[in-house]
Amino acid sequence: MKTSTKRILSIGLAGLFFIGILVVFGSLIRPEMTKINEKRALLSSKETLFSNEQDAVSQVRDLIGQFQSIVKLQETVSLALPLEENITQILNQLQSIANLSNVEMRSFSIRPLAFEASRQPLVKRLGVLELDISIDGPYDNIKNFLRSLETNVRVVNAKSFRLATISGEGSPPGEDFNMTLTVEVYHQE
Repeated sequence: MKTSTKRILSIGLAGLFFIGILVVFGSLIRPEMTKINEKRALLSSKETLFSNEQDAVSQVRDLIGQFQSIVKLQETVSLALPLEENITQILNQLQSIANLSNVEMRSFSIRPLAFEASRQPLVKRLGVLELDISIDGPYDNIKNFLRSLETNVRVVNAKSFRLATISGEGSPPGEDFNMTLTVEVYHQE
């Protein structure tokens, strides 16, 4: 065969191979590439969705942690400002403070006062109980009673007090005192 015929045949054969490659690419490879690209896009969207859900879960966990701390804060505030009057708790606290301070509680009276007006719509109003307490004991013990009363868990505000010496038989003058104390105890509505 002549060289020119060989060239024409090789060019023709190369053209056929090229056309065959284009046919194979168009009919076999291209559809699979389209499926691969769709699966890549699906995988990418699922990874993004998974990442977003992980972020949402972590944010929910943070919120739950914040709410738990808010619940603890609410419990602490409820100790200082309970949701009800709870007069027996007040009496128990006063009696415990009196026992620890070595003073004797002589009398106890209570008067509920009107609720204080709240200027903020979502804030609970404060209720006030006015207590009149009479205690007897040495001056240092009465001082310890007052100190313990002001550092008590429940919010107590000393409104007024009157201190007088007790003159009795068998006790030296000026040793024992009587204190009449008026305090305000608060609670939430």
